[in-house]
Order: sequence, then C-alpha cells, then structure tokens
Amino acid sequence: MGGLIEDAGRVRDLAAAMAAGTLTAEALVRRCLARIAAVDGQVQAWVHVLAEEALATARALDAERAAGVVRGPLHGIPIAVKDVIDVAGLPTRANSPSRAEIAPATADATVVAHLRVAGAVILGKVHTTEYAYFNSLPPTRNPWDLTRTPGGSSAGSGAAIASGTVPLALGTQTAGSVNRPAAYTGVGAFKPSTLAIGGVGVVPLAPSFDTVGAFGGSAQDAALCAAGYAADHLGLRAPAPVTPRIVVLEDAMVADRARPGTAGAVAGLVARLEAAGLAVRRAASPVPLQAMLETHRGVMVAELGRTHARAPRHLVSARIAADIEAGLATTEAEYHAGLRALAGYRQAFWATFGPEDVLLVPAAPDVAPEAATTGDPSFVIPLTVLGGPIATVRAGMDGGMPVGALLFAAPGADGRLAGFLLSPLGTELDL
Repeated sequence: MGGLIEDAGRVRDLAAAMAAGTLTAEALVRRCLARIAAVDGQVQAWVHVLAEEALATARALDAERAAGVVRGPLHGIPIAVKDVIDVAGLPTRANSPSRAEIAPATADATVVAHLRVAGAVILGKVHTTEYAYFNSLPPTRNPWDLTRTPGGSSAGSGAAIASGTVPLALGTQTAGSVNRPAAYTGVGAFKPSTLAIGGVGVVPLAPSFDTVGAFGGSAQDAALCAAGYAADHLGLRAPAPVTPRIVVLEDAMVADRARPGTAGAVAGLVARLEAAGLAVRRAASPVPLQAMLETHRGVMVAELGRTHARAPRHLVSARIAADIEAGLATTEAEYHAGLRALAGYRQAFWATFGPEDVLLVPAAPDVAPEAATTGDPSFVIPLTVLGGPIATVRAGMDGGMPVGALLFAAPGADGRLAGFLLSPLGTELDL
C-alpha cells in the first residue's frame, strides 16, 4: 500500500518555493488534482472537488504574489473541508440521508471565510461519519492499509492528507474526531481550545464540545492552518518560541488499554524529546480519565438529543436515532449535573499542572483497526473534556501502521503549544 502514502509538502517548504518563484499556487493545485485522480478511487476521501474554482483562486493568488502582496504562510496553499462545514455553492450533507436533498450553502462557514482571507485555496470537501457521530461510516479507507479505518469522524481529512492529495484539511472534534484520525493515518493535527472557534456554518453535534480543528502533514502545519481561522487572543499567529516542560501523564485506563506496540512507540518519542534537551517528568492524572470519559458520554448524548430532536429517525442511522432518544430522555437535572461534574474535573486537573507544562499521552490504545469501526477514542475524549489545545504528533510505527501521541495544554494555552511546535526545536523534531 506504500504507493498510497505521499507527502503533499510542508507549508514552510511550499511557501518558500512560491517565494523563490519555483512553484506557483496554480501548479500546486494541479499537482493535488492529479494526485486525487491517481489515488482517490481507492482511498475515497473526497466528496466534492472544486477543480475549476480552485484553479481560478490559485491564479488570482499568484497574481497577488507577483504584485508583491503575500497574505501569510497559507497564501496559495490548498485545503480540504470536512463535509459538516459549509462551503458556498456546495451542499453540506454530513453523510446523512436526512440531508440528501439539502440545498447548496449560500455562504461559507466563518472558519472557511477566514481561511480564504488568509490566502488558502479551498479545494473541496471530504468525507465524514453521519452528523460527525459514530455511525454511519463513510466509504473512506486508511491509505496505509485499505482494510483499516482512517478513524472518525474526520475520516476524509486524515486520509486526504496521508494520501498526499492536499497539504491541509479542516475537521471537527466533539469527542476525538480530529486527533484520533490524524494518529491513525500518520499525520499531524491541532485542535484549538474547546469552544474557542466560532461554529457558524458548522453542523452541530454537542455544542459544549464541538470545535473546528486542523490537519497537516505535521502538527506544525496543522497549527499554521488553525492560525488561519482562530481568534487573535489564542496567540496562534507568530507565537513566541517555547521550550516546554513535558509531563508524561500516567493513568490506569491508559496503562490497561495501551497495546505494547503503541506503548513502545510512544516511549521512543519520549526518549527523542529527552535527547533533544527537553525536561521530561511523569505524573499521575489527578482525575481518572475513565471518569471524564463516562461523564462526557452523558453530556454529549443529552446535547445530541436536544440538537437533533427533529431529525427524521427513519433517515438517520439506528445508533444516532437511539442516542437522540436517550438524549431527549435525559432530564435537565441530569444534564446540568454532568456539566457541573465536567467543570469540577477541569478545575481539579489544571490545579495540578502549571502553564509551562505540556502533557503527553498515546493518541489511541492501538493502531487503526479494521474498517467496520472508527476505532477507540477513549484516550482523546478526556482531553477534549479538559478543554485545552491538543496536537497529534507522530510517535512511530507498529507493524507497518502509524502510532500517534497527543501533546496537550491548559485551556487558552494554544499559543504556547503552537510556540513549541513552530519553534526551531519543534521544526527539528518534525512533529
């Protein structure tokens, strides 16, 4: 399957080539279109490809560059958009029969509009699970092994990057839907602080958690993508270089579930970080990750029911229909108790760690499983609950499949985490 794995290029290298005049945005878009034609029949990451529109945008951006106008690091860089996010002129079907007849969006989602202003080229839309939930599954396959899942719900985003069809992609995360598929497909991701990104033009799932995240060939590229749509106060644009203290988080659930190959690859990453001169220590989680996982489930289902109460049950998967009913049966008292519990977990956890700390855990218990499932999100969900930025970095390989790890920090520490990824040391480590 090696022919399906390709790097579309790092943002810094593509931008440097454009600045040097050895690459144009139009040529880069044509390269992406050729790669889609070559491999997407097998990978099936893409829903809509905006070939002519993307080429026209690229030519306009090349003309701007020739006139001395460069909008930033994303100028001329193609990007894929998960099909729960509006792109003007395309329907947002969210992989659901309930939205099969929906009209094309009349406007871009806010995040897409900001990326256009930053100079990104919207190349089209990629597959998701239904409503960005667990089922139904899209046709997308993992480019590393077509019998395996690329993860969910941002299946197309991870697979499109891993197969070299686009340098950057947008996803969304309510549970583990950005960070886990990035790990399964061996690419990078950056999920900003929960609720820090406006969701106008994004199909909701559970609004207490829904957050737009970014994919790239590395976590560094994903952070650059997120900077293109994030609010200034997150500090993602031109963050100061940071040398963090790394905390390897220890927890019973992680110790019980992590497979030997995953644990070994993550241990190798920790050794690389130590060899690079970073201070590394181990610390027990002050809150059991299992408790956060279980409470998140109750709140998410309650919000799913309230958000999609009017969804036609015969036009959604049985899993979604059942969970909508379960959510509607959740009382306000139960829902509020869940929200209070999550707030308490966050307070207790972040009282233990300082602003200099960047924490590390495996991204998933094992490599990507077979394609009948989207895999196990249990290691990511508690970090989504904790509310801060989460980056997926490449830890190594296990049996020919990629292993990812998660670097995460306190809510609002997006600039600090990005400052490490984008620092000279982060560049050298190529996370």
